[in-house]
Amino acid sequence: MPEPFLSKKTMQILNDADFTPGRFSNTAVAIGNFDGVHLGHRHLLGVLTERAREIGGASVVVTFDPHPLRVLNPARCPPMLCDFRQKAEIIEEMGIDALVRVRFDREFAQMPPLGFAREIVGRSLGAREVFVGPDFAFGKGRAGDIALLSAVGAKEGFSVRTVGSFEVDGERVSSTAVRNAVFASDFGRARRLLGRPYELSGRVVHGKSRGRGLGFPTANLLPRQECLPVDGVFAAWLFQGGKRMKAAVNVGSNPTFGAGEKSVEAFLLDFTGDLYGEELSLRFVRQLRGEVAFGSVEALVAQIEKDVAEVREILSRDEGHFG
Repeated sequence: MPEPFLSKKTMQILNDADFTPGRFSNTAVAIGNFDGVHLGHRHLLGVLTERAREIGGASVVVTFDPHPLRVLNPARCPPMLCDFRQKAEIIEEMGIDALVRVRFDREFAQMPPLGFAREIVGRSLGAREVFVGPDFAFGKGRAGDIALLSAVGAKEGFSVRTVGSFEVDGERVSSTAVRNAVFASDFGRARRLLGRPYELSGRVVHGKSRGRGLGFPTANLLPRQECLPVDGVFAAWLFQGGKRMKAAVNVGSNPTFGAGEKSVEAFLLDFTGDLYGEELSLRFVRQLRGEVAFGSVEALVAQIEKDVAEVREILSRDEGHFG
């Protein structure tokens, strides 16, 4: 018997190992990477959920993990805007019934397009309607296109619908556009494209304790997201549990002490306590300056004091908007 998705209140997360004939039936399916789950993705998923309700079936999203380029051409793979955990949380908020996580490896990459369309989309997913973006391609060598998927669907009993690009303020929304906005520290633009603030989240880990020695103890965040802004100092909101705090954040390698590994360090204004091991998230508001190698520790401390004062002013002025 097919899974009774419509009786579930929370989204089911399944792996490709869960593919069995007959598990799914009468589904509306969307296929893609959905990195960042930006407004273009949300538009497609909105169409998907509406159509699933109309046909009395379940909405199913299929995504690939890791990103195919991570396996096939790592040098060309872009930094991810979100990890699978964050992606799943956002997709669940859209009211999707099931998220299928397809493990992408070199074996899967060799699957012929016909096999993917017929065996996975048609038979394993029980698709009645399939929704894809205009650039969708699949199968070995990305040789499968929308025309092939539609031809297979005509035989297997599903139709294919292409959901066109989505624009905000005349700009086509895409994961690449969001990345470019983050790289440029244009967090307002990133927010408009995503429909939410861009956020780094992760666990606080032990660093080199330089900030504590300078009188500015920092939380050293190990972000799950890969897309980082350029090196520099930023005003940001830090969230920990239900708390929101003002933070001066340094992204970079601390060149004053010699080049090291890139890190994300947050000095929390008006906070004392131990955050090691805690899960935090950062929402960037504005870049203050680029990262600089100072000639002395005293010069660095003086600049940090100025940075903290500027962060306090920025976040106090924009508290209502960015909170």
